Amino acid sequence: MKTALARLRAKTDQDLSILVARQLKRSLADVRRGNYQDAATGYHAASALLAVADIAPAEREKLDRMLGELRSHLEQPASAVA
Repeated sequence: MKTALARLRAKTDQDLSILVARQLKRSLADVRRGNYQDAATGYHAASALLAVADIAPAEREKLDRMLGELRSHLEQPASAVA
């Protein structure tokens, strides 16, 4: 039983990793289009999912870099973007 639960948790964490990566890519694309509100919503969703997922360190590092890149875009004043 414990093994089945461990496999399910590993699969869930892998799926969360994919979901977070897709959300961050979508949010970065939103920033490029100037859609900052949707990008901010995506940032918060990805951040919340990362907090609960047990993701492999290499993948976590990649996702954290993407999250940081998105955060830096969102923190820029609107006048600096234009």
